[in-house]
Amino acid sequence: MRTGFRHTLWSLGVIAAFIAGTGTGVYYYNEIMVVSRSLFLNSAGDVAGTHESLPPLRADQSFVMLPAFAQSLPLVYSETLEEERIQEYLKEGAVVLPLGKSFGEPGNVVVTAHSSGTEAFGPYRFAFAELSELQEGQEYTITTTTAVYTYRVYGKEVVWPHEVDKLPNDDRSTVTLVTCWPVWTNFKRLLVHSELVKTEYKI
Repeated sequence: MRTGFRHTLWSLGVIAAFIAGTGTGVYYYNEIMVVSRSLFLNSAGDVAGTHESLPPLRADQSFVMLPAFAQSLPLVYSETLEEERIQEYLKEGAVVLPLGKSFGEPGNVVVTAHSSGTEAFGPYRFAFAELSELQEGQEYTITTTTAVYTYRVYGKEVVWPHEVDKLPNDDRSTVTLVTCWPVWTNFKRLLVHSELVKTEYKI
């Protein structure tokens, strides 16, 4: 009963955000069915089902494995910040933005993926749907062709899309996982910050 009440409140919040965004000119997904679909979103159960038919990883592919995620997510390295191109890459997995930093090195790497969307968004439209479930202290791995990097979450925040100053900018080796928030909207961005704790090089 309590879960149903919480789900109802969440759904009403999504609708209110949609109406407010429409009135102020904020961009939202055009498909009304996306908002309708959110009313029936069944948290982990519904999202988990979307991972079952994901394409298998290639042997030479980098990927990220997050706690409670049903399957590893391939990483796609973008060579541009052009929105249209990034949207195409998001259909292939989680996208590593070209900000001049690499995993395991000092600086911040940004990895972004969809949290929701219609079938037009591709098979990875729910890739980061459970990103908000990551808690401080939890660890996850990023595997590349040369090493396995373990990162520990140290914080998360919700920001406006233009607030790029919220990204870490120091000498630590960090990764920020980014997705749209709330789920089923394009209203704000959820940032999950993590720091490198271990590197295992492949022989």
